[in-house]
Amino acid sequence: MTDATRETPAPGVVVYQPARGFRYSADAFWLAGLALSEPAASALDLGTGSGVVAFLLARAGVETLGVDLREEWRPMWSRSLAESETPPSLRVADVGVLEVAPVDLITCNPPYFPAGSGPVAPDPLKAAARTESTATLDAFVACAARHLRPGGRACFVVPREREAEVAGSGLHAREIWRIGRRRSLVVLRAEAGPCDVVAHDEQADEVTSLYALARGT
Repeated sequence: MTDATRETPAPGVVVYQPARGFRYSADAFWLAGLALSEPAASALDLGTGSGVVAFLLARAGVETLGVDLREEWRPMWSRSLAESETPPSLRVADVGVLEVAPVDLITCNPPYFPAGSGPVAPDPLKAAARTESTATLDAFVACAARHLRPGGRACFVVPREREAEVAGSGLHAREIWRIGRRRSLVVLRAEAGPCDVVAHDEQADEVTSLYALARGT
């Protein structure tokens, strides 16, 4: 098993992640906080990785399933699930063929870079998190469209340059948070309508409030 460290991203939540290579960052807290800014009973976290976003949603009382294609996560998931107070469900699955019950909320922190757009990290988990391999950004959006209930939301965090790629496959961008110079949080809904775009510094009160929502503090 990959060497892992034990993290406590929120009270009652334990997440094991690789000691080296891919490790969750501020993006996970921004994504979870934005997702929790509206009530939801059920959620699906696509490309869940260590499961940190799924654990944060489950801690807030949202019935959450996290899915990821990489079998390497299983040993770390087992430890995280055993030690967390309100764990989600976690499953190895391919978003391209996933079929589960529709949910109120979908979250996704997809691979940031298109295949062939740059060097691939030697660490397999970091490579899967950073560069598209088995699924494209379009595939993640299409999976979200298949599983979102009417009136629900899909929340994605992507690099700024891929912001425009997220809307599609029956979903419409309705809200965009541009955080710093590099990241965009995009809220998608099935219903078309105007899109509110706001820009924030990483230290802005609105951004730090996402940390508080994610952590339940």
